[in-house]
Amino acid sequence: MNRGIDATAYVLISVLIVYAALGTLFAIKTPPWQNPDEPAHYNYIAHLATERQFPVLRMGDYDGAYLGRLKAERFPPDLSIEPVRYESHQPPLYYLLAVPIYWLSQGLPLALRLFSVVLGGGVVLLIFLCARAAIPGSPHIALGAAAFAAFLPMHVALMASVNNDGLAELLIAGTVLALLRWQRLRAGSEVDEGSGSLLAAGILIGLGCLTKATTYTLLPVAIVVVIMQSVWTGSAGSVTVGKLTRRLALVIGPALLLGLPWWIRNILLYGNLDILGLSWHDAVVTGQPTAAAWIAENGWAAYWERAWTFTSKSFWGVFGWLGVFMDARVYTFFFILSALAVVGVLYRFRARVKSSRWQWARFLSSPGMTLLLLWMATFAAYGWYNLGFIQHQGRYLFAALPAWSLLFAIGWWAVLERRVSLAAGGVLLAGAGVYFVVATLAGGTADRWTLMLFGLAGIGMLLYGLLSRGIARIVAVAGFGVQERARQDPSDRLRIDGDLRPIVYFCLFLALVALDIAIPFLYIVPQLSS
Repeated sequence: MNRGIDATAYVLISVLIVYAALGTLFAIKTPPWQNPDEPAHYNYIAHLATERQFPVLRMGDYDGAYLGRLKAERFPPDLSIEPVRYESHQPPLYYLLAVPIYWLSQGLPLALRLFSVVLGGGVVLLIFLCARAAIPGSPHIALGAAAFAAFLPMHVALMASVNNDGLAELLIAGTVLALLRWQRLRAGSEVDEGSGSLLAAGILIGLGCLTKATTYTLLPVAIVVVIMQSVWTGSAGSVTVGKLTRRLALVIGPALLLGLPWWIRNILLYGNLDILGLSWHDAVVTGQPTAAAWIAENGWAAYWERAWTFTSKSFWGVFGWLGVFMDARVYTFFFILSALAVVGVLYRFRARVKSSRWQWARFLSSPGMTLLLLWMATFAAYGWYNLGFIQHQGRYLFAALPAWSLLFAIGWWAVLERRVSLAAGGVLLAGAGVYFVVATLAGGTADRWTLMLFGLAGIGMLLYGLLSRGIARIVAVAGFGVQERARQDPSDRLRIDGDLRPIVYFCLFLALVALDIAIPFLYIVPQLSS
């Protein structure tokens, strides 16, 4: 058996085991109902399990004052969560799947949280497979993408709560994987290969329509992918109108057929062609701050500052009902990690564009374009939602987690290349200098922790770049022979023994694991326990 494949499988299994442990930790230590909308999701499941029928969203299912009291008093046992029912308009698939767990556990919330953890494990696995399909021959990138999804603190917390996000992400990642595999089958060839993958994508999109509104961006993404793949990779005359129509029908047909019964039901219930019940939901859930009112009161500058600050922080981790923040130094650490990833991605993109093999037409029909479309569609949906309400929640961007995970994995790996690490060190030190100058000119005082963290990270990247080559040579001379083995074995293998770059790369993810272990004890339990 291939030892390289074994190593990749062992690391992936380790990632999944650690993820399961972290998810279980969050599920156990997070106090009851202290996740966004968790009581409303639980009540949907309970209604299905006890009444044997779908709930209907009605006026009075959202009592803002009562919900505010529950959150302020940290959900005391003497205050019932039964009136919190404002998620009753949601598509039913997640709740139907959760009903057996409810019956077996007699309604135990922890059991439903652990069910979500299992769904999250499927998301991690599918993201690994997506990365393998997008960049074959780079197991370290695929493992990094899986580890990012598994250890991102906000994602762990979200997957350890009672909600439909886990199933939605699972279906999104499955759809992306089906599209990527279809692209890898050279769908533009004379033989129309990959019909099964397209049909699978259509079915998964349809199931997504029965799960959560965030999955609805998949259908336009899939349509654009099929058209672009057919047009730019087909040889002259090979992609006829009939062939393109058949391909689109395989995607669109199952999606519409699966979603249609639920849409008809909602139109009959809520009227006005409200296929998702969202207009009726907005009428029921009154009192939420609208974007127009917030901007009128605070101005555009404050709006954009809040959009950036709260979205970026809650992408990495703001817990409870988005009121439990981590230490400011932790967010600075995440900002540094993001900056390193950006430097690495820009370097890789520049290197690819300068390559003699680069062709824009080829990129437009590549897996990279598919992930870019998913990323853009998710941002568009996020922006559209925030035109109506103030909902700058980073978790809404997790619909594009296959793209986010791959970007961070690529960026962190690329920035550990010697030349790039030197450039990244310079960027971080320059950033610290700019921050100090701007803070001084503004009449304030630069935060010393921010300066220190940026400075230490910049110096660390410079030292890594200067010393990594020498250390690698010392390791090779000491008997590991990594470079020689790499020359002798150019196959797709995971090689980590004796090579400094993979060790530092995986240490970044170990740092996330350490933080995940600390978060419940440092932030969630102290701030949310009754």
